[in-house]
Amino acid sequence: MVLPQYSVGAINNAQHYSGDWTWSPNSTWVNDFRLGYVFIRNLTLAADGSLIAGNPWPSGYAMPTGVTNPLFGGLPAITFTNPSFVLGSNTRTGRRGPQGDVDVIDSVSYLRGKHSFKFGFEHLDLVFDGDAYPNSSGTLTFSSLTTFLQGTPTTPASIFLGDATQNSRMHWFGGFIQDDWRIKPRVTLNLGLRYEYYTPPVERNNYLGNFNPDVNPATTPAIQQVGPGAPLSTEYKGHRGEFSPRLGVAWDVRGNGKTVVRAGASILTAGTIMSTLITTTPFGANFPSIGVNNSGKAINAVTPGRLALTAGQLKWDTAANLGAGTIFPALNPVTINGVTYTGVTCTFAGEPGGLPLGYTPTPCQTAAVDPNFRQPTTVSWNLDVQRAITNELTADVAYVGNHGRNQESIVDLNQAPLGTGYTSTVIAACINAPSAANCTPSAAAITAAQKYTSIFPYPSQIDESTTGDFSNYNALQATLRVRGYHGLSLLAGYTFAHALSVADTNSTSTLNNIPTDKNNLRLGYGNSEYDLRHRFTFSPTYLIPLVKSPGQMLEGWSLNAIVTVQSGLPFTVADLATTDWLGTNEKANSNSIGNGVFQYWNYVGPRDAFSYNTVAPTKLTGSAATSNATCLVDALAPYGANAQLQGLARAALFNAGCLMSGSGVLTPPAYGTVGDAGHGFFLGPNYRNVDLSIAKLWRWKERFSAQFRAEFFNSFNRVDFNAPGLDPSKGSFGFATATPDTGNAVLGSGGPRHIQFGLKLTY
Repeated sequence: MVLPQYSVGAINNAQHYSGDWTWSPNSTWVNDFRLGYVFIRNLTLAADGSLIAGNPWPSGYAMPTGVTNPLFGGLPAITFTNPSFVLGSNTRTGRRGPQGDVDVIDSVSYLRGKHSFKFGFEHLDLVFDGDAYPNSSGTLTFSSLTTFLQGTPTTPASIFLGDATQNSRMHWFGGFIQDDWRIKPRVTLNLGLRYEYYTPPVERNNYLGNFNPDVNPATTPAIQQVGPGAPLSTEYKGHRGEFSPRLGVAWDVRGNGKTVVRAGASILTAGTIMSTLITTTPFGANFPSIGVNNSGKAINAVTPGRLALTAGQLKWDTAANLGAGTIFPALNPVTINGVTYTGVTCTFAGEPGGLPLGYTPTPCQTAAVDPNFRQPTTVSWNLDVQRAITNELTADVAYVGNHGRNQESIVDLNQAPLGTGYTSTVIAACINAPSAANCTPSAAAITAAQKYTSIFPYPSQIDESTTGDFSNYNALQATLRVRGYHGLSLLAGYTFAHALSVADTNSTSTLNNIPTDKNNLRLGYGNSEYDLRHRFTFSPTYLIPLVKSPGQMLEGWSLNAIVTVQSGLPFTVADLATTDWLGTNEKANSNSIGNGVFQYWNYVGPRDAFSYNTVAPTKLTGSAATSNATCLVDALAPYGANAQLQGLARAALFNAGCLMSGSGVLTPPAYGTVGDAGHGFFLGPNYRNVDLSIAKLWRWKERFSAQFRAEFFNSFNRVDFNAPGLDPSKGSFGFATATPDTGNAVLGSGGPRHIQFGLKLTY
């Protein structure tokens, strides 16, 4: 139950306007002008947002967090894992909007002989405004009430400092020309060329920053402000634009319109959404190690920064700290080497002159944008054969393919090479005594191997938005259509397809698209999580022959159905616990360097072994796992005769265990390696669904009609499940707990039977 003060109110306002003006001065010229306006505004506020946590009740909670900004009021989000519950609103609050665009398009069509020309331009003005306050009141996670009272969080507490305001703009320009050329009576050629230019984004108040390694590390911060008059004028270099050619041909084989062959190819540019480029960087922070003190300056006050705090940094004894400190001491002034710093301050353990006694360093997280960022492009091609078999029956068979290149990705520039933390000393200790403590990678070795840490030690991570991912899609698409055959109409379609990509961002992904190894993007190349290999749909409509009767009761009836049969979608199994299998300290949900990466396990067996479970699979740990012949053989097999890797695999098996379902066996990788069950390796459950409806139509004269419908979704109440739990380190792994309609129980597919009645009046 959510207490009233922890509820969240949201106000949404969406506006969409469009207009079109067409002018034709004569039979050969046509001008078409279009204008579109699409904007959204959202305001999300916690009910207790007006309360400053440090004030006494009822104007606060007598909890001196250090937050005094009235925009960031409310109780910190306090999460308990055992038992599981949350105090506070635990929601991203703030203002989002106006966000949207104004689109202006003008095109001119001109007919001349066998040519049909069309040319024009487009201008898109994008707006991305908002004041999101993530974590502005602070976030704390405790394992129990006991650790809560002790002030010992299970994961680092964190709090957002500075100003999250963004008022960003971006402009897209495009021009195009095309020609439909009827070179012969039965052959039409389509030629087209489009040019697009995307300006780098700008923030109206210069509240953008970027990571710039080309500075003097002894005097200048590598995290710099972006904008007019700032050290960096733009986030990335403006390019001259992108050309997108297009070629298509249509051939009427016999000239009678019954058999038509179409083929085409094109290069398309997909403009990057602004949220990818509007990143959070502490551009105006204090950097004591190089003597940069922005305390009290406007640039420091508006600098956004999220600081992670260890347990030792929490001042949980509020009575002792009232008037002398705060729960989140990052909000307090700190004196380093005789200089006092206030506001966002980026510190590290090796600060020259040392840190105050009891002060734990707080490196700053930072994002970045590749200075050579390019817009993603897709190369597409298709071949289609359409045949009119009879006047009512048409068949269509097509091959469709595309290749995505320069697709968006996020890489941690500071990522150490895989396996770095597993030094010879750690490996020997881990093999000799395979405890979790002995198998912990060396933090010193990881730090030494990071590219920028020795030069710029004050960022905790450097996550850069760049382009380098790629994807491929190939499909055979077949369609059969029947129109009005003795009252029967139907559409049947079958698609056999394969989609592969480096990263995914859909609902079954558990992380952002951060590659496991930034130096080897192909390591993440696999089945996309939207790789729908087989899909068959059958949609018939039958108009029941009418019989004249009183009240039209025996006429105007129709039966409809939609049958959907499809194979399961791939899903990715990734360890998101605190075990650092890769030895890079980039595990998720912990005090790691980055936001976390996929850490794959090893697998033997059918790809769908975990897809149909409704209870947890069998799990063996410790000596039970290492003494099980099946688990041990499958855990050691990937490493051949390499005794060292076999020893690390045995230790991993002892600590993390073995999961079994049917003939499927999942085992952890050897410490310092990546498992073979990679991106999109596992196959989810198949999906089969039948929707039925019956409709009755009444007509009065020519202008009035009424239609009554009874619709039965999932008519046979068949049980379909979503993908199972995806993290082998958690108890929810390997069994499904939700149906595919999760998140939209009314309009979604895959839920229990729904019966719906409707009445439509037409006049």
